[in-house]
Amino acid sequence: MLSRTYSAGILGVEGYVITIEADVGLGLPCLTLVGQVSGALHEARERVRSALSHCGHAIPPRKQIVNLAPAEERKDSPGLDLAIACALLASHGVIPAEALAGSLLWGELALDGVLRAAAGALVVADTARRSGFERVFIAADNAREAALIPGLDVAPVRSLPELIAHLRGEGALGPAPEAVEASGAGAGETSAALQGLPDMADIRGLALPRRAVEVMVAGGHNLLLHGPPGVGKSMLARRVAGLMPPLDTESALEVTKVHGVARRRMPGGLLRRPPIRMPHHTVSTAGLLGGGSPPRPGEVSLAHRGLLFLDELPEFPRACIEGLREPLEDGDVTLVRARYAVRYPARFQLMAAMNPCPCGWLGHPERACTDSPHAVRRYQGRVSGPFLDRMDLVVPVTPLSPEELAQAAPGEPSAVVRGRIVAARERQRERLAETGWVCNADVPASGEALERLCPLEDDARALLEALATRRQLSMRAMHRLRRVARTLADLDPDADPRAPITRPRIAVAARLRQLPESL
Repeated sequence: MLSRTYSAGILGVEGYVITIEADVGLGLPCLTLVGQVSGALHEARERVRSALSHCGHAIPPRKQIVNLAPAEERKDSPGLDLAIACALLASHGVIPAEALAGSLLWGELALDGVLRAAAGALVVADTARRSGFERVFIAADNAREAALIPGLDVAPVRSLPELIAHLRGEGALGPAPEAVEASGAGAGETSAALQGLPDMADIRGLALPRRAVEVMVAGGHNLLLHGPPGVGKSMLARRVAGLMPPLDTESALEVTKVHGVARRRMPGGLLRRPPIRMPHHTVSTAGLLGGGSPPRPGEVSLAHRGLLFLDELPEFPRACIEGLREPLEDGDVTLVRARYAVRYPARFQLMAAMNPCPCGWLGHPERACTDSPHAVRRYQGRVSGPFLDRMDLVVPVTPLSPEELAQAAPGEPSAVVRGRIVAARERQRERLAETGWVCNADVPASGEALERLCPLEDDARALLEALATRRQLSMRAMHRLRRVARTLADLDPDADPRAPITRPRIAVAARLRQLPESL
């Protein structure tokens, strides 16, 4: 007897429907899986066979063939276990095939028939809704995550015998879960939700770097801090989390999907708080950009719609640094394999910090550098010109003397700075409402969009052209200066968010881009 059930495959953060066909007939008892089965699905045969033996119904030994279509797509998730088992049960006549009409199944089977959570439940639920399925039978531990997709009946399943009883009309499943927001991460996030995060008030002095961090978060820009060790570069980075506004629903769905397919344990709600990722400089290229078998998202994708902080930037492998160039421009990463390509979103803000030389003391007012000029050039040369071109803000962090530090007043609290950032983001949202872009950094550097959304006054344009000649700026760097100037205007509550950019804004944006001297 031939029967069909439906499940889903995951490719990056997108899903596609998989049809499971099961045929049971006479012949030597066996269970054969076909249809380009790989990865964790290789062992599905043993898991399903054992789960069927514990389902509470007699399964006669027969020749059993299961086909997973389409055959050209790679299948590697254990979440297909439940659909395979139900297709076989329908072929054996244990459950009525019509009871599964309009349903998609997802969950990993334990040997005793208990259903375990499988990664990617949010992607699977979204695929089910877009493909016209009315219901999804899913592991109970995944149900709250799947319930985030509206318009879909989510049926939580704890075990294979429980599902069989439900489909035969002999029992009922538990109630459908309600989607909840992740704790402290809703759109109305208050200061109480940010308690425990480091505060900007802890930082004394450093007026220019503090201003650069505020501009970076407000406009979605990239920032490179350079200066001697111990002057506060990492300290500033650890306070960015308390400045970033919560994600809107669409962005939160994107972020939750990425973290779901990365096999991370989900909190049961949308991830509303922007992710902050701080990989060590020993990270591999696959760990940073994504890779493996099967491919998994790397740190750049886990930082999607959030912040990626790279401390000691020149210590990272050259391939990692150069590999960031395309994601910074395109907002995604494509991992190409022999038979397929996987795309992961990677629209993140990059914040990096570096010392001026290997010993760290080049240009320090009180300590002498011990490195040779060749060593300094080699060290700074690890950060290429094309990479620096993609940094909107490049700001020096100069050390304070003990006397200056003692006299410096505490900085503004994060709550005050965050209020200005939220107001600036709201001005950008209104201006960019019809474009689909979120912040100024998303505005393309080519075409009429830049002229329309970031217009310049005549004297501002003249200053920008003069700066380009004097500093030998590329067109990319000029466009980035222009977008930073737009963000500076958005941070001013008295400025017209649609007025042309003035000359003083261009001058301040230029001050926020100071490369180390030898670069």
